[in-house]
Amino acid sequence: MNINDKVMEMVNDFSKLEEVEGILLAGSQATKTNDCDSDYDIYVYISMEIPVQKRKIITDKYCSYMELDNTFWETEDDGYIKEGNIPVEIIYRDLAWTYDLLNTTIVKCKADVGYSTCFWSNLVNSIILYDKNGDLNKLQDKYKVNYPYTLKQNIVKKNYPLLKLQMPSYYYQIQKALKRDDFISVNHRVAAFFASYFDILFAINEFPHPGEKKIFKIMKDNNFKIPADMETNINNILKYASLNDSIILLEIDSLIGNLDTLLKHEDLYLFNNAVLLPL
Repeated sequence: MNINDKVMEMVNDFSKLEEVEGILLAGSQATKTNDCDSDYDIYVYISMEIPVQKRKIITDKYCSYMELDNTFWETEDDGYIKEGNIPVEIIYRDLAWTYDLLNTTIVKCKADVGYSTCFWSNLVNSIILYDKNGDLNKLQDKYKVNYPYTLKQNIVKKNYPLLKLQMPSYYYQIQKALKRDDFISVNHRVAAFFASYFDILFAINEFPHPGEKKIFKIMKDNNFKIPADMETNINNILKYASLNDSIILLEIDSLIGNLDTLLKHEDLYLFNNAVLLPL
């Protein structure tokens, strides 16, 4: 494991805080898919909130620039390590909350609209840097399991109707936005469409969803079963979305039709009008 020395020294300082239960290295640095633009994703698992001032003492020691307490998605501190100007994200997660979330996804098999298994992927593909009571190791051992078939089914059930099957679907939202010449809405709904589409595709392949980065590479590296003409369809959808061109609907139809073929081949579900019927 080749981790920047200053990053490790900072991790060591965080590990001495009473609130900290464990620390993980995640993202491309953990999976060895990093490149020259990759940052360090450090996940600090806590039993109680760490006061910002305590975090600042540590980050001031190691970072040339730091934005403290960004709370746009999760609570995190974002900045640059002094030596090498290396970007780092320090994300703080409540350990008990993490237990509940993983149990909901993997044991109860609850699907979300897009990215259903991202937290699962994050945990099992991370490297443990510190583990006070062994809780992170127990979590990884518990959830390094085969992909639950019920979860696979539920992800398809949750996300497939949003592609085109039912009235609130992204397809019809895109269609309306095109009629209104609403360029922003078209692009917003296309992004949401792909979130559900790839959630289905990762479920078909029983592979925890890694997030929105490097998706094509991950699929190729892991020999995914994919619909015919997928890359061509996706590239065309993105192209026509930027042009606000209604031909995008034909490409979406083609993409969904090829997904249907794969779903039927995998004996998952048969979609008949607005009714989802198990085979």
